Amino acid sequence: MSHPARGAVGRTLAAVSSLDQLTFRAIRRPADYAGMAALINDCVAEQGEGELTTASTVATNYAHLQRSDPTKDMMMVVDPHDRLVAYTRVGWNDVSEGYRAYHIVFHAVSHITGLADRILEWGIARAREIAAADEHVDRRLVTWSVDGSNDESAIRSVGGFEPFAWSAVMIRPHLRDIPNAVLPAGVETRPVEDGHLRAIWESDIEAFRDHHGYVEQDETDWEKFREEAGNGTALWQVAWAGKTVVGQVRTRVDEAGAEVRGRRRAWTEDISTRREWRRTGIASALIAASLRQLATRGFEEAALGVDLDNPTGALGVYERLGYQPVLRVTEYEHRL
Repeated sequence: MSHPARGAVGRTLAAVSSLDQLTFRAIRRPADYAGMAALINDCVAEQGEGELTTASTVATNYAHLQRSDPTKDMMMVVDPHDRLVAYTRVGWNDVSEGYRAYHIVFHAVSHITGLADRILEWGIARAREIAAADEHVDRRLVTWSVDGSNDESAIRSVGGFEPFAWSAVMIRPHLRDIPNAVLPAGVETRPVEDGHLRAIWESDIEAFRDHHGYVEQDETDWEKFREEAGNGTALWQVAWAGKTVVGQVRTRVDEAGAEVRGRRRAWTEDISTRREWRRTGIASALIAASLRQLATRGFEEAALGVDLDNPTGALGVYERLGYQPVLRVTEYEHRL
């Protein structure tokens, strides 16, 4: 599917321009998943970059949702034809920095004035309601947006939030001139087998424990990981030192966004290196191997997301491998 200049939802809804034409209602699962995916894709199209999604991906995420009850913690907004134009979801996590984050996820079409503000305000009110029972912990409302987007305008309009973390989407615009990065002595890649999955998952957890916003994983997260692995592991690059997984790049191709502006794209994502193996060239070698594999399969570009505060210096690694930042995301917090 080609990357749309504007999502189909946005074109259809252009005639709806005021809040009084809309209905605020609870989520209807799974009937709303397709509308949620379409709205996300519409926002990505408007931003000009980002990862598209599908109803099946939304379904997987919501099947393993934790610390959020969609029947109470979500609000959907639909037009007179019950087509989704906005939604928000609130959930909470205890993060590695020692506070409880009440996350507010929201999306809204941009052509209805005040809609993004309204849906964000609902999310803030619901987050405050949940947080009221947790008065003895450090509590922070957290949300995020693409810089320059309609969502960012809503965050600034509603007020009370301060920027505190930054990330970016990076693109390698071609798969030529791939560096000849090699794994260190004693480290090798192996085809992924079902019996490897637990070790791969646990290695990824160990690698990310010192990263910004880390949330401890549990068996529900393991079930989600295993389900996602069922979509295919042929593009994964996993490095082993003996019986230990020391690094990984879990490259994926989403059916919604395999073709972007006429070019085949894959996402070299979920990149991690065990802490004791950092700065040995493992990540560079695995990414380079993934890029070569993608080139042989007819792909023309690769993308990834990066935490700009990553303690491993990931941004520099990706830039040396030919990736270029194309989209910046800011995370905001409001301390209660």
